[in-house]
Amino acid sequence: MHKSKENENLICERFTPTVSSGLSCLQVESRINDGLINETTKKYSKSYLNIFIGNTFTVFNLLGLIVFIALIYAKAQLWDFVFVLVYTLNIFIGITQEIRAKRCIDRLSLLSTKNCTIVRDGKTIEIPPVQIVLDDIIKLSSGDQVPTDCIVLEGNIEVDESVLTGESVSVKKKEGDLLLSGSVLVAGSCTVKAERVGKHNYVQKLSAQAKKYKKPHSELMSSLGIFIKTLSFIIIPFATAFMLKLTIIGNYDLNEAVLKTSTLVIGMIPSGMFLLTSLALAVGIIKLSSHNTLVQDLYSLEMLARVDTICFDKTGTITDGQMTIKELVPIDKNTKQEYFQDILSSMMGALNDTNQTAQAITNRFGVEVKFTAVSKLPFNSKRKLSAVEFTECGTFALGAPEFVLDRRSYTKIKDQITSYAAQGLRVLILANSKASINDNNLPNDFIPCALILLQDNIRSDAKETVKWFKENGVTVKVISGDNPVTVAEVSKRVGIENAEKYISLDGLSDTEVEAAANEYTVFGRVTPEQKAILIRSMKREGHTTAMTGDGVNDILALKEADCAVSVASGSDAAKNIAHIVLLDNNFNSMPKVVDEGRRVINNVQSSASLYLMKTLFTLIIAIAVLFLPHVAYPFKLRQMNLLEILIIGIPSFFLSLQPNSKRVNDNFINYVLRKSLPSAFLMAISFGIIKTMNIILGYRFSEDLIITISIYAITFAGLVNLTMICYPFNAYRSCLLIFSTVALICIFIITVIFGIPSLEFASFKPLDRNFILIITLAAITFLDIPLSILFQKILYKLFKTKKQK
Repeated sequence: MHKSKENENLICERFTPTVSSGLSCLQVESRINDGLINETTKKYSKSYLNIFIGNTFTVFNLLGLIVFIALIYAKAQLWDFVFVLVYTLNIFIGITQEIRAKRCIDRLSLLSTKNCTIVRDGKTIEIPPVQIVLDDIIKLSSGDQVPTDCIVLEGNIEVDESVLTGESVSVKKKEGDLLLSGSVLVAGSCTVKAERVGKHNYVQKLSAQAKKYKKPHSELMSSLGIFIKTLSFIIIPFATAFMLKLTIIGNYDLNEAVLKTSTLVIGMIPSGMFLLTSLALAVGIIKLSSHNTLVQDLYSLEMLARVDTICFDKTGTITDGQMTIKELVPIDKNTKQEYFQDILSSMMGALNDTNQTAQAITNRFGVEVKFTAVSKLPFNSKRKLSAVEFTECGTFALGAPEFVLDRRSYTKIKDQITSYAAQGLRVLILANSKASINDNNLPNDFIPCALILLQDNIRSDAKETVKWFKENGVTVKVISGDNPVTVAEVSKRVGIENAEKYISLDGLSDTEVEAAANEYTVFGRVTPEQKAILIRSMKREGHTTAMTGDGVNDILALKEADCAVSVASGSDAAKNIAHIVLLDNNFNSMPKVVDEGRRVINNVQSSASLYLMKTLFTLIIAIAVLFLPHVAYPFKLRQMNLLEILIIGIPSFFLSLQPNSKRVNDNFINYVLRKSLPSAFLMAISFGIIKTMNIILGYRFSEDLIITISIYAITFAGLVNLTMICYPFNAYRSCLLIFSTVALICIFIITVIFGIPSLEFASFKPLDRNFILIITLAAITFLDIPLSILFQKILYKLFKTKKQK
């Protein structure tokens, strides 16, 4: 036992347990009492208070609050406060949504924490990482994430520290070297001692990085941000100028000026559009959770909806990750097959590898040390081989033939290897050299001894998954470290289109890999770095890419993809950076996830144009009112409720819930402007026609009646836009449209006969005098239909031309 200064300010007694015995119960209890356990109280997800503040204190909510106070001061009627309900729901949904996201992130942290194997009192046990204490003896193997800063006591390993340093090349570690928490073993196994724990090690920095991963680029999120910034700059000066005009030039009393200015401000804020987006995303998350899907970032749904290329890793996606040895084929006919079986058995005993290939060999030939190992080189995905030097028979290497053999030896058996690979079999070579492993450098004179033929188990639902993506316009590509001939054959069997277009990336330069990315479908012999290059090249060509992966070798590509998808049983590092984690460990759940993303985004795009229609109409009228000296803003808040509820609110809610699996192609801003601008202009034109008609007729009709008929004119213009959005019609959208139409007509009939005092809608009595207004309204509504179609076609061509330029 000795004393050590740790992390500059912690001095404690250090224990020196043996590898076989570990710490005693008394030593563990002492560590716990001193607080030297691998636990931290620091959280990286937002607190509940921050979530509440972030959703409540926004620019739009501040404007809404100002209007609310102003309306109370002006003694407005109850109908004028309907907007408060929308604001309240928007805040509630936003808070609920972020709390759900927070819990998803926290749950992901729990998901990525698997038990560690440690030695205490001479017994090997498994405990959660948070229960590790200082100086604990820990056993780690390939694929494990280091739970706390450790010193290597036994074993030679290779570690991926890319999550910590950004350096993708694996680092060799030997006895006495330091392992940083968060790094991942990619080759070998070892026994280590906990050197630092809790707040004194690197795990907190790793956790911060894992939670603060690069968010996907969300067009929906950025578009909403543009709307917020633009409208914020417009509303404040417009409202100020409008208020001054009403009170100074228009001689309105303060209460009336407040009511009209409030109508302008609320009319220009598409608060319902933000509510709709929040609600649609929240419903999408709830639906996905029922499909065993954990979403770390809500806007990842949008990225999946826009995906046009998805890259699968063969193992675990097309196949179930389980391999079996089909046959051991000796090349040296003079040596008995049993000898090679003994060699393989001894290699497994020396290497202690836990990858799928090693497990398949162990299951077939067992682990029995019949030869004495003096040196070993564990498998890693870059080297694609492992090797052991035996005292009795020299060095044996096991791995991909083209990586183990020199060109001459490989050429001799290439046809035989290709023949097996064409059957969908994975081919490994067992080769021998009399030379030794020198400082991790292998001999270059390996002689082929035997071929090991492995076969993958194809997932039962892989064909259906591939078929769904094909039918829905998503290109499927396969990226694998295996022989491209084998991968291509497996890909053909599950129906991947153009699977015959395959290439080996072995030995290709980065430039050559980039050139191949968009020319081929199946990529074999791919290193982790090349996976990332492939994804980056596809994105450069304008593709929106999703990458599926569950292993350490997928991390770089997952980081590069627009949307990264992993599974609950995947490596810790892969889950930490994934946007979406499939809790049922089944990549074939992806169609459900993509379908839900498309439903949300398509429906939000369609419905958002209804809200923006009202915003643009209000803006047009506000500009006209400001620059026309003797014209005041005509409408009050309660009068706009007819449009807000019947044409925008209720229809948009039900439209956001409808099934919609169409691939998302349109730019969000272009789409909503193309759909909303024609109706906004038609609404303004309708109002202008009615005002002009009254002027021509010598102000024959009262101002209250003109306002009433104008409200119905703009509401029917909105109904035309709703009709265009519902097209093409199905039973669901037809029922929704019929409901809005019938309800609007019924309210209009009531208004004609009785008026609606609460909304300040005047009746049309006497009908013989005012019947011309009804005729005018009908004429304007029927005129709106062809004009709306014409305007939308013009805008479509305009935006299309702009996009092409």
